[in-house]
Amino acid sequence: MNLINLIWFRRDLRLMDNEIVWRANRGYVLPFFIIDPWFYQQPEISAQRVNFLLESLAQLDRALRQRGSKLFLLHGDSVTILRELTQELLDRNYTPHLLFNRDIQVAYGLERDQKIMRFYQEENLKITVCTNFFLNLSGHGNDWLEQYYHYQNQPLYPIPDQINTPEIVLKTSQITITDITQKYGLNYPKNTWFTGGESQAQATLNTFLARRFHGYHWKISRPWFAQQRATSHLSPHLAFGTISGRQVYQKVQQKRQEYPDHDRAVLSLRAFRDRLRWRDSASQRLYNNPHLVHQNIYPEFDEWYNLEPLSPEKERYFSNWQNGTTGFPLVDASMRQLRQMGWMNFRMRAMCATFLTINCGISWHYGAQHYMQCLIDGDLAIDHWQWQMQAGITNPLSASFRIYNPEKNAQERDQNWQFIHYWVPELRSIQPTDWGNITINYYPQPMLNWSETRQKYGQIIRQIREQVRQRLYREQGRELVIAQQAQNTLKRYRQRWRNYCQQGEPNYGQQLSLDFGDLHS
Repeated sequence: MNLINLIWFRRDLRLMDNEIVWRANRGYVLPFFIIDPWFYQQPEISAQRVNFLLESLAQLDRALRQRGSKLFLLHGDSVTILRELTQELLDRNYTPHLLFNRDIQVAYGLERDQKIMRFYQEENLKITVCTNFFLNLSGHGNDWLEQYYHYQNQPLYPIPDQINTPEIVLKTSQITITDITQKYGLNYPKNTWFTGGESQAQATLNTFLARRFHGYHWKISRPWFAQQRATSHLSPHLAFGTISGRQVYQKVQQKRQEYPDHDRAVLSLRAFRDRLRWRDSASQRLYNNPHLVHQNIYPEFDEWYNLEPLSPEKERYFSNWQNGTTGFPLVDASMRQLRQMGWMNFRMRAMCATFLTINCGISWHYGAQHYMQCLIDGDLAIDHWQWQMQAGITNPLSASFRIYNPEKNAQERDQNWQFIHYWVPELRSIQPTDWGNITINYYPQPMLNWSETRQKYGQIIRQIREQVRQRLYREQGRELVIAQQAQNTLKRYRQRWRNYCQQGEPNYGQQLSLDFGDLHS
């Protein structure tokens, strides 16, 4: 029987630095992607992400055809399709070897993979499971940073020049991209800001490192600059794996070598590199704690943050927040950007999240689902955890938690209202200095009192955080809990110290030494 390597693409829609492509390219290869109806039926689907996915699949197919292969698009329940495909190949006198990268995003995917692995084991067939990015599978994170940087600096898996796919007409249910759009009614308008596909990802990275990265470390918090591509705009590509985080990291490091240590460009490149690590650390956390996608990290918050039906007042708040009609210009501009562009910069995501949870008193579950229904770069590992953070749930040992003031952020992050004027055309005749001094009939009045709701709901969150803190003290001992927190903070500083000193950046190391002194005091 002829060995045939089955490459099952999922969130790794690329050929460059893809371990399963590299490992499979010996003998016959059959690349495929499964259009699972579950994907379109689950509540956190986004039209923007579907478009991006289809664009990425089309480009992957073209890249495979250039190398003598093609992408087989299969349609149906993943477990059923894999069983049918495997049996069909066995009947055709092939011995299937299945390769796929680990999927940690949703419980459905984890259960699906377990069923398929059991099936292959029962059939005595070979299966190879790889990782799409760095993941510590042991669950012990003490040396995570050391292993992470070791992985990031490893050589990239090259793109094969030729992929040998046999001439075969499958009986297993197939579908075309045109069929998909018709079957599921996916006639969405094209996103003019983001286009899917590996070549587009490479081009986006190249333009970022050519010029756009300058000032990244401060422009990342300015919504207008971020919209104008001052940030990388690689997040949907990283989410779908049309480019590997490792390749991005290595190109950033190469770029950094072009500048002396004191150059401000180094600060921007370092800030971006840190965001790459932050993204992978979020995926690691989700891998170790998959329940945190929908469950509060501390049960004391369950009574307050849950999916119980909203009151009529909160229903109105939620609807206004979704549609960008709250009467708070920066919140409204951000939420309208989210709907149309499928994206917001990180600070605006955080600000709108605290506005919904703290000022409106609405559970983060509602907001997280809405974000995922809009975001083109929706990533459960980041989205749901950050919602818990902005809702005031995480780090209860701290005496305070951040609540963003929309008016203050507008003054500091969008001084000339460029961002607000772009997304809220009703206000284009209004200057920032006029705001609050005139009555505007064609724009809604603020739907709530920010200061009063901040005090009202903020106090509730503070009380719950205190309950969590006291329980942790009782269970683990006050001194032990505080010591563990300090130890973890110190460990992070020490690791950052080693990393930056190894890279010959003494100025930043000096700053970290001051942080050490503050911590010990």
